[in-house]
Amino acid sequence: MKITHTHRFDASIEDVWTMLTSTEFGRARAEAMGTEAHEVDVDLREDGSRAVMLRADVPTTSIPSEFRALVGRELAVTYTEVWEPPGGADHVGTFAVEIAGAPGHVAGAIGITPDGDATDLLATGDVVAHVPLFGAMIEKAVGEAVQKALAAQLEAADAWLAR
Repeated sequence: MKITHTHRFDASIEDVWTMLTSTEFGRARAEAMGTEAHEVDVDLREDGSRAVMLRADVPTTSIPSEFRALVGRELAVTYTEVWEPPGGADHVGTFAVEIAGAPGHVAGAIGITPDGDATDLLATGDVVAHVPLFGAMIEKAVGEAVQKALAAQLEAADAWLAR
């Protein structure tokens, strides 16, 4: 299943870039999803690239009730962004969502682009579940949960930038 999410930040690309690749905002992302991050790691590499990794136990209330019995009360989620070295005005990278014990994952591309005093974010990806007969239903449920979590994180990002 394909997912696409766009968002406009009323902030400069420098401010958005700093926020997205900060440990403190990593913790705020987890809080926006209704959990506490067990681990937030930001790797600032010599070539200017950055990797952001967030691990958290996420309540299963974000997925349809018919799937909760299959996964328990919480999902152990690892979210990773790997940003390429800066090469112009834009920042681009990849993202991945892995759920421990789940038969699938989410992966795709992410980028931020300046537009005057604002910054546009675009995230596109694929939700894949390797489950015969039920794969499409699981992909839809996971895709909707990822979109909901991303919307909550971006709302937290707007509040973070407005501070």
